[in-house]
Amino acid sequence: MRVEFHPEIFTRADQILEIHELIQLFLRVQHEWHIKPQDVESAVAFFGRHFPTLAPVYADLALKASVAQAWQAAGVAPLQVSHTTIRDDVCDLRQPAVLLVEDEFSDRCFLLAICRVFDGEDVAEAAARQHLDIRHGGGKDRAGKQASDALTRFRRTPRVALLLDSDRLAPGQVTRCHKVADEVRALGAHVHVLELREAENYAPNRVLAMVRPHHETSKKIKALKSLTPKQRGHFDMKKGFPGGRDGEPQVPRGHGSLYDGVPDRTIELLRPGFGAGLTELMMRAAAGGRLAESDFAGLGAEVVSELRELLSKLRKII
Repeated sequence: MRVEFHPEIFTRADQILEIHELIQLFLRVQHEWHIKPQDVESAVAFFGRHFPTLAPVYADLALKASVAQAWQAAGVAPLQVSHTTIRDDVCDLRQPAVLLVEDEFSDRCFLLAICRVFDGEDVAEAAARQHLDIRHGGGKDRAGKQASDALTRFRRTPRVALLLDSDRLAPGQVTRCHKVADEVRALGAHVHVLELREAENYAPNRVLAMVRPHHETSKKIKALKSLTPKQRGHFDMKKGFPGGRDGEPQVPRGHGSLYDGVPDRTIELLRPGFGAGLTELMMRAAAGGRLAESDFAGLGAEVVSELRELLSKLRKII
């Protein structure tokens, strides 16, 4: 997070330990110091009085931070730390930010792939350095409860986020996931519910082509291309269409009329789905430089903006 001290802090001598700890967090690049050029002098004088041995290092950090912030584009306002909030702020900032997900391995792969494609190196680095703690929720309800519990560990700034699939079988459908999201959002967490059905629905065709056996996958991809973006976005990418046997409908009833008019041959080709492990393949493809923003743009008009918004939400807590 970007952190700014109230100038008054450097005129007092009763919170030296808290200031020292925050400066250490800046040096470890766990957080970013936002300091106005006009405040550098008082900060340097404070360091000289209270940290004479470390003063040169701290003064250099202050100067570099003031130069850096002068060139930064306007964005999220920095966290304002005052003498009345500093103890709570230290408690909050020394902890890693928390991201609750339904499945830690699968969702981590999804997130790292998005980071690689959408200029999210800072988010990926925070996860690698454990400044962003991605936690396994074990399903939407458990993830929601864990997010609620994580919020209680922060005193002033709730640095907790929740990422959920939507589980939508049709566009705009309100599911249990949205209800869990509303409950946790009301407690102060940053929440993102995917617009499409699941993280796997964001796997571009380039990723699906990696699924073996390739000759069978190519047929399924051809069938998938014949669907509209909305039909593709709510298809069960892993398991396909389970119906069509023993009198069951060709398409599960929960989809309503979404797939009306889709040829039976297309439904049959897509029936097995593409199997598990799609987000892992997405991460591998992204890490290898084989995915671009254009691959995601082809999934739907709002997909690119949604994924950038997801990263933006995480930056607010990191």
